[in-house]
Amino acid sequence: MFPRFPSIFSYFLFFTVSFIANFLLCETIYFEPLHSADSLYLPLLLKDLVTGLGIRHWYLPPSPYLFPDLFLYLILYPIFPFLYLPSFYGATQMALVLLGIFIFLSKYLNKTKSFQFLYLFETLFIFFSLLGSFFGDRPLPLVYFLSGTHHSTGFFFSLLLSLYLYSLLNEKEKDKKNFTPSFVLPFPLVLFFFFSFELLYISDRFSFVLGVIAFFVVRIWDEKLTLRERLSYFQTKRFWILTLIFLILGELVFFELKAIVSIPNSFQILFTYLTKWNVSAIIQLSGTYLFDFAKHIFYQGRSLLILVGFVFLGFTRFPKLIQHLLLVFFPILLVLLLLVGRFTYLHPYPIRYLFPLWFLGFFGITWVLNQLIPKGNRKGLFFILLCMGGMLFFFPFPREKTKANFSQITETKVAYDLEKPIRFWSEGRKSPIPIDKDGKPYHWITGAFHTHLTE
Repeated sequence: MFPRFPSIFSYFLFFTVSFIANFLLCETIYFEPLHSADSLYLPLLLKDLVTGLGIRHWYLPPSPYLFPDLFLYLILYPIFPFLYLPSFYGATQMALVLLGIFIFLSKYLNKTKSFQFLYLFETLFIFFSLLGSFFGDRPLPLVYFLSGTHHSTGFFFSLLLSLYLYSLLNEKEKDKKNFTPSFVLPFPLVLFFFFSFELLYISDRFSFVLGVIAFFVVRIWDEKLTLRERLSYFQTKRFWILTLIFLILGELVFFELKAIVSIPNSFQILFTYLTKWNVSAIIQLSGTYLFDFAKHIFYQGRSLLILVGFVFLGFTRFPKLIQHLLLVFFPILLVLLLLVGRFTYLHPYPIRYLFPLWFLGFFGITWVLNQLIPKGNRKGLFFILLCMGGMLFFFPFPREKTKANFSQITETKVAYDLEKPIRFWSEGRKSPIPIDKDGKPYHWITGAFHTHLTE
């Protein structure tokens, strides 16, 4: 079954088993968060789009997640039943992540070690998912590996895009003896990266910023180059002209999008809130918030504490790139978490903003294990993966019960967390209005008002 070097059948077998295991995770442990009000935003937006209702009546989130999240849903929509889209989305996203990891690693490791890495990564993911379920973590921190609309899809795409761009530029530098900073990639590739990043900028600026930071980190921290060579890309007129065109085009498109649908202005909300406080009060509020957030992790994120412990133990053996990204991302993500969770949208535990750290930590731990385990253990790894995936069959499958519960709700005015699930499970036949605690229409990430012209 397993030859010395991976065969096409070996790859097919791994991706099939891992896809099924991840689908089972979506249908069991992660079913509730993947079918929550926030997570059902894109399936319902897509349904309105393809059925002719349009999107003008929608109140979108600050990050619309139109690309790559909605694009991936659009591909899956004609293939899978509507009610199963969130689960198939999660399994497909994880398959793409594993494929991206394999392609990236193949440049630095042989195919046998790269393939073994995938087995270890998937096995660890299932293990920590089971661990989170056992400890009763709320929310389950690793659900973002499988979900859209929470910056995770955008982060994966942005990171892969940045690393791919850097690898291409790096190869060109090696191949071109007379390389100059003004050198650019072939025009089709320039267009590909320009419009890919542009779509990401319009759809998910959080993920876009992380991708840009990743590119800068990889370039600036390249010890093989002199400081002048590291900064060469950013010292040319061509770079700044492209950047200016990029930003102007992105802002114009986003402005036009806001003219079509309602999108909240996060910066305006943030600045309005900050102007109410002086500097000392902001510092005090920030410290209190971070302390409370840490308590949330201690009491509600036990699996994360174990993951962080392994990260500390193996950090010195992580690849330099992962070390550098963790060191740079940690303070940046902590500041973003604070700005969003405490001073913009007031969320006590927005753990999703630290998700890139969990991914990088997973990658680093898997790297260390991959170096410790000798080659030729794929049979054993396959057996472990099969057993861990099989354990998921013993977990409850809440799909039918959830559908029945939401189908019984007949109210036309409901809380935010009920509106989209009711509409989703009825496949659009029911369309209640979301209301706040005062009974007023609640205009937050909803398309419910297309049948209600008066508010």
